[in-house]
Amino acid sequence: MNAPATASPSQGTRAPAPMQVVIKGRIDAARRHDKTTYTRIVTPAPDPYSRPQTVEVRSRQRLGQAGDEITVQAQLGGYTRKPFRSTDKETGEVTMVTPVDLTLDAVE
Repeated sequence: MNAPATASPSQGTRAPAPMQVVIKGRIDAARRHDKTTYTRIVTPAPDPYSRPQTVEVRSRQRLGQAGDEITVQAQLGGYTRKPFRSTDKETGEVTMVTPVDLTLDAVE
């Protein structure tokens, strides 16, 4: 009766593979470091009362100019940073927290 939802690709893009995402938004800024371009993309807000999301995509080539509306497919990745101790203020319990940073690399 209730079939599982399947993602349908947008026109001109193919369905993302596992660990890949499709990002649609406006280029806010771009910077270059060594041979990598870092493009900051602002996505549309889901409704009038929420904030738009901002992501940064790494690529070898420039994805566009500031103000351009783009759709880009990216590979999701990540890494762990140095763990640190955190103390719960209510219970006094000490736990180790390991932060995880996510990365987005353009599929080129």
